[in-house]
Amino acid sequence: MTVVSGTLQTYDRVGNREDLEDVVYNISPKDTPLVSMIGSVPVSATRHDWQTDTLRAPAANAQVEGDDYSFQTKTPTVRVQNFTQIASDTLIVSNSQEKADKAGRKSELGYQLAKMGAEIKKDVELSLVSNTASSAGSSTTGRVSAGFPAWISSATSTNGLRGSGGSSGGFSSGTGLVSAATNGTQRAFTKTMLDTAISTCYNAGGNPTTVMVSPYNKRVFSTFMSDSNVAQQRSAANGKKTAIVAAADMYLSDFGELAVVPNRVMLNASASRNVLVIDPDYVARGVFRAMQTEKLAKTGDAEKRAVVTEFCLVMKNEQASTVIADTFGLSAST
Repeated sequence: MTVVSGTLQTYDRVGNREDLEDVVYNISPKDTPLVSMIGSVPVSATRHDWQTDTLRAPAANAQVEGDDYSFQTKTPTVRVQNFTQIASDTLIVSNSQEKADKAGRKSELGYQLAKMGAEIKKDVELSLVSNTASSAGSSTTGRVSAGFPAWISSATSTNGLRGSGGSSGGFSSGTGLVSAATNGTQRAFTKTMLDTAISTCYNAGGNPTTVMVSPYNKRVFSTFMSDSNVAQQRSAANGKKTAIVAAADMYLSDFGELAVVPNRVMLNASASRNVLVIDPDYVARGVFRAMQTEKLAKTGDAEKRAVVTEFCLVMKNEQASTVIADTFGLSAST
């Protein structure tokens, strides 16, 4: 059709109001499965110490009536430690931006502070799931809390839990530090590996309830349903819509039921290669300083804020949990 001459159109008008939705759509995930699952314990110093112990192996114990006792040398407890790590982020907002009429948020400060809180929580999650050695820090370098995979020492590792050439890290009583594990050759995550890991924890006294994996390894886990030793899953439609069952979320092992939980923070290339088998009764987040917002000194026509927390990973007894290391965590070859 032909537009009548003189018709006013939107293309050349300057007075039309904009159509901007009064909401901000943020797709980034905020979930932190490990932080949410494990408990927290108070920490009162930048170096947090605790003790671990084990029972001796059971033995034949039949004594002669009336015999005098012989006394056995008892093994002392083991003292271990981790260092608190400071995580922070900062923000400066001009007073003009705070005063301006904004779409999607009333206060720029409030919006950005809420966003920073979620981001730091994910930073903490990444620290906990990463193969990171501990460090006491210095006047010029920050302290570092050792992550879950680094804590798993040779005491709980077997050849089946690491790729070729890989070796365990663990706590050293000589240095007082936790060393990171050495990466081995990557391989596919398998049901046999999972069974071995669970039995290793059980034999040591642990009762793992959770397997934490990268999103890719969650998909690999669901293929375990095709294993010849796994009972086939069937679901009747019952007059309703029929669903294709292509995923599994629980694993009923010989030593108990475990939830298999995907963790999007483990999309990190380094963290994704490890499958965490967790007994949450023996893992905690040590809190030296809870997450807080600090109002910083005003030096100009703007508001300054910092969000800060200080934490460490407390592996109450690392033998209760373990790691299946060196898996392909992002794809079938990486």
